[in-house]
Amino acid sequence: MICINGDHNHPFNPDQLEAKLLRDKMKERIISETTSITRIYDEEVAKANLSKGAVAVLPTVVEYRSNMSKARRKNTPVIPSSEIFEIPELYQQTLSHKRFLLADVCLKRGKNLILIFSSDQQLELLFESNTVFVDGTFDTSPGQFKQVNFCQVYHC
Repeated sequence: MICINGDHNHPFNPDQLEAKLLRDKMKERIISETTSITRIYDEEVAKANLSKGAVAVLPTVVEYRSNMSKARRKNTPVIPSSEIFEIPELYQQTLSHKRFLLADVCLKRGKNLILIFSSDQQLELLFESNTVFVDGTFDTSPGQFKQVNFCQVYHC
């Protein structure tokens, strides 16, 4: 069915439709997954077997990423403004639905909140490693936190 509003009419362009269907499929994944937008773009374009015309009208990954970042942010929980908040289930587990949030502890009558994130595989690497690097930063921590600390290991 063709719907014409006013004087705006032109022949149907199958290349644009093919590209739009792919963009819609990518957008659905971007909104529902935490996989990087660039990776989703690359995977879906590789699977799509697009015509040359569709490839020509498809936006580049850089053009597409800025628009899709906005769409993803709409579905991403906002950073809490107080110390009392619930961590959504999505962020408590790995992509394979295994434990990721190890500790969610309040100390000193709710004044100090400690969150520890790690997969079991990362913990195994930590305990097996001879060299551990630890760093903390004050600059990138959310407002209700004083510091963010990172542990990295050298494992060979």
